[in-house]
Amino acid sequence: MANPSDDSPREAITCVIPVFNVAGVLEKSLNSWIEALHRLRRDYEILLVNDGSTDATAEAAHKFTDRLPQVRLLTHDSRRGYGACLRTALAEARHPLFFYTSLDEPYATGDLKSLLERIEVNDEILDQAPVVVSGCRVGQPKPRLVRLLGSVWRAFCRIVLGLPVPASPAWLGFREAAYSYIVWVVFSVPMIDPTSAFKLWRTDFLRRFPIQSDSDFVHVELVAKATFLTQILDEIPLTPRSSPGLTPRRASADFWRVLRNPDFGRPLTTPASVS
Repeated sequence: MANPSDDSPREAITCVIPVFNVAGVLEKSLNSWIEALHRLRRDYEILLVNDGSTDATAEAAHKFTDRLPQVRLLTHDSRRGYGACLRTALAEARHPLFFYTSLDEPYATGDLKSLLERIEVNDEILDQAPVVVSGCRVGQPKPRLVRLLGSVWRAFCRIVLGLPVPASPAWLGFREAAYSYIVWVVFSVPMIDPTSAFKLWRTDFLRRFPIQSDSDFVHVELVAKATFLTQILDEIPLTPRSSPGLTPRRASADFWRVLRNPDFGRPLTTPASVS
């Protein structure tokens, strides 16, 4: 990999945080993200997408938007889903890097630095940087049976196929493992943790096609489209933690919509009020 020079300009970043009924934790969480982004020493903006909250989330957000020009609030009149929030934010994003995360899980703000370092490194052969770097949740111990089966599979690949297969660093439970396998088979998504809500994208790439999913299936949809368009993708481990976090709210309708008719046409935008 070819590293950028130390004096090269640092690309500005749009940080997108969809929120729903998080009034009690928004102030603390948002302060943490503001501090983390400030330490990166690059221009940034934070787009809070209030996805139809029914509590005091909007009021809590206005405490930041009223005093910090870097923070903007986008509002949905009713709950539309994570994918719809990303569609709304993408229409308003001003910077070349598009990062999104979630307050529903305890992601470490410091991990964003690792994603930024990776997305700015060109592949030495293709002379291209990744269009996405995804954070992989690690730290939960694997069951003994899973470790045993993994060892047998890696031994088979090395002895019979002559292919060294590294051990997966992540274990998110049987349900997530099965889901990752399904989306790998159906959509060729090459990630261990495709549903991670901790991804850094190049904004201009996301604007090449519409976001079809309204639900959390958007995490898979975007990576699947990047894979289909033969883009460089990467996945790096996040700060280890003992639990995998919440299971994303998936919608089968989005799964079948993208599978039957993947849309690579002109992107559509979602109206939202901006404050």
